[in-house]
Amino acid sequence: MKIELHCDGLTPDERLRHHVQRRLGVALGRFRDHVQWARVVLRDVNGPKGGADKLCTLLLRVKGGSDIILREREADALGAFDRAAGRVMLALVRRLERRRPDHRRMDMELLPA
Repeated sequence: MKIELHCDGLTPDERLRHHVQRRLGVALGRFRDHVQWARVVLRDVNGPKGGADKLCTLLLRVKGGSDIILREREADALGAFDRAAGRVMLALVRRLERRRPDHRRMDMELLPA
């Protein structure tokens, strides 16, 4: 699965790049057969004015399905990304559950004794 990071109006440091790769890689790792690529776009909405102005748009290309697109806004880029990454994982699980013929929740299945 390919993970891309694009920034508009801010300069990503190596720590941010590493965090994005690691967090999405771990979060989506077990679903790598279902996700074609992930793209993270971080944008500084109003420049040096301050406030909750860092916007993270996270796009997932799901194989055989429609894309998942989430947006989060926070005071810092890392916080916006972390919130979006948490939400995208839940959205992907819900999407894959709807595809299953028996519609049982993946995380709630009981194993035979």
